[in-house]
Amino acid sequence: MIWQLARVVSIDAERLTLLFSAPEECERCARGEGCGAGVFARLFSRRATCVTLPGSLPVSCGDWVRVGLEPRQLAFAAAVHYGLPLLGFLAGVVAGHVAMGGRPGQDAGALAAGLVAFLAVARLLARGARPVLNPALERLSCTRGDTNSSFS
Repeated sequence: MIWQLARVVSIDAERLTLLFSAPEECERCARGEGCGAGVFARLFSRRATCVTLPGSLPVSCGDWVRVGLEPRQLAFAAAVHYGLPLLGFLAGVVAGHVAMGGRPGQDAGALAAGLVAFLAVARLLARGARPVLNPALERLSCTRGDTNSSFS
């Protein structure tokens, strides 16, 4: 499992809203022992992320939990998230190129069709047509400062 620490910020029925710290706050990354996400996050100014997940752990607001995903699930989700828009772009370029049929502006038309297809697929993914992940949630009995590298 690949684990990430989060703080519970809201509890609603059987859903938990979790706040994931920005990767540059990872203690392992700061020591140069992490996965490197913290280094790349500094380049792009990625902020903390809030995610609402189904869960019925006995937790209170402010408690720390760890969320785990199987590596295969994470790889599949990444392939879908990044690969499908790319495939949409390529299909759009080919369709635009064929539709223009040698007329002036064929390259620009193919590029425009590719961008439209890319945006359409990306929008579908953003609206919920994406793989369903089943993360494992575990309550931690420590504070963030007390955690060790086995949780990262």
